[in-house]
Amino acid sequence: MAALGTTVATTVATTADGRKLVVRAGVAGDARAVRDLIDAVAGEPDVPLLATPGSIGLRDVKGLIGRGARDPRSLFLVAEVAGEIAGDLGGSGLPFAPSAHVFEFGMSVGARYRGLGVGSALLEQTIAWAATPGFTKVILSAFPHNTRAIAFYERHGFTLEGRRALQFCRAGRYLDELLMGRPVGSPLRPGA
Repeated sequence: MAALGTTVATTVATTADGRKLVVRAGVAGDARAVRDLIDAVAGEPDVPLLATPGSIGLRDVKGLIGRGARDPRSLFLVAEVAGEIAGDLGGSGLPFAPSAHVFEFGMSVGARYRGLGVGSALLEQTIAWAATPGFTKVILSAFPHNTRAIAFYERHGFTLEGRRALQFCRAGRYLDELLMGRPVGSPLRPGA
């Protein structure tokens, strides 16, 4: 098990269709491909991301990648399939002392790579990294209409923890936010 601040190990696997899948820490040279991936996912008709196409700049992505490299409580991973960025996952520990044990993340996987194990590989690497002294819970949020993502997270042990009604306004449309979480590392006990 890695300690916070430890370099993220690169993992190599095979996708469901037999291609090489590499999950590794993001580097500055990945920024353009990650930004393009986020733009593509944000532009999908079912709106799986809060971001809108063009709303995340190259500088923003470089900042997230850099934070993942510098901050021992942050992580930024990319998944490559046959050398192409197929997905990304980034997050960090919550900044307030009472919730410092919680790691919050977001991820995206390109449409043509879904169902091939890319998201699972990113998530498994993240959970292994987060299951260290200091983090005992990982959290995320999803839109209620993104039923495929919700089912994916549930298969990975996440449970629905709450719903914030009308939390976001995207292109003039108000959207609810579902809050999901799961324990990692040492078990959590309510009221302990």
